[in-house]
Amino acid sequence: MNNRTLPQGLYDKLFKRARATYEIERTVSDLLIECGFHRIETPTLEHFEVFSDTIDTNNYQLFDKRGHLLSLRPDITSQVARVISSTRVQTPIKFSYSGKVYRSQEAMRGLENERTQAGIEIIGYPVQEAYAEAISSAKKALERSGLKDCTFEFSHAAILKTIFQQLELTSEVADDLSLHIRDKNITKLQEFTKQHPSEFDGFISRLPYLFGEAEVVLAEARQVSQNAQLLQVFDQLEAFIAMAETELGPVTVDLAQLPTVPYYTGMMFKVFDQQLPDAFLSGGRYDKLFERFGAEELTAIGWALEIDAIYQAIRQDLDYQGGK
Repeated sequence: MNNRTLPQGLYDKLFKRARATYEIERTVSDLLIECGFHRIETPTLEHFEVFSDTIDTNNYQLFDKRGHLLSLRPDITSQVARVISSTRVQTPIKFSYSGKVYRSQEAMRGLENERTQAGIEIIGYPVQEAYAEAISSAKKALERSGLKDCTFEFSHAAILKTIFQQLELTSEVADDLSLHIRDKNITKLQEFTKQHPSEFDGFISRLPYLFGEAEVVLAEARQVSQNAQLLQVFDQLEAFIAMAETELGPVTVDLAQLPTVPYYTGMMFKVFDQQLPDAFLSGGRYDKLFERFGAEELTAIGWALEIDAIYQAIRQDLDYQGGK
């Protein structure tokens, strides 16, 4: 009987978890307001075109009474870009938000289809200033949430975009390659280079190993790739990491890091904890997103924090009463 069960990937929160995640969301939201971010709240439902030019089957879709196709929001950044592009909001500006997002995940990965996020968007500011504030605010949010030890991992969206564009892959082949990169599947990546030989063969074959200490990884990346665009990106990434480490201390890189959202165009970062298999904070630069809404390109950097994942990471330190 469906009236006593939940759809796949959806869960009830009770007692300890409900209270803890509420307090994490409130704590992070209050901190960001204290840091000078303007609070923004966007609707849960939007026209599907806000999030994608084509119908994305991983989004939750429904029709309104007029027959317009709507989507439950899979992210909030796209909504903020829509607000900037369609209202008289003046830039530069900094926004913070929290709320539910919805996206159908792969069943075997154990991820939730309804998640609570809190995050920031820094729009129209000079790049270095925006990056510095994004990193600083992320660190403060994690510390205020109660996380004691976590690792920042950096990459650049242009690394894989350059390869995909220059190889002129079909969408199907590109999806397969993305899957092999995500899974760090050494055998499949080597098979790909044999089927699609190019100047990137050495780099693609080594992608599963190109993670860890920045200096070591970037040195190897330069040895296995002579592509001028990639070498330029490696230089940008190296300079950015030097800046980030003044705030964070030692960080890592993963040159096989796939963008968590398709509109990232520049530096990206994720934050991990030893207790969790997936990142609980991710962010990056997305200057060109505003062009989808008919606006001019703007410098834009943001991050989103997964509230439930934070709870999983710190729950052993919480001392609330009640059930699980």
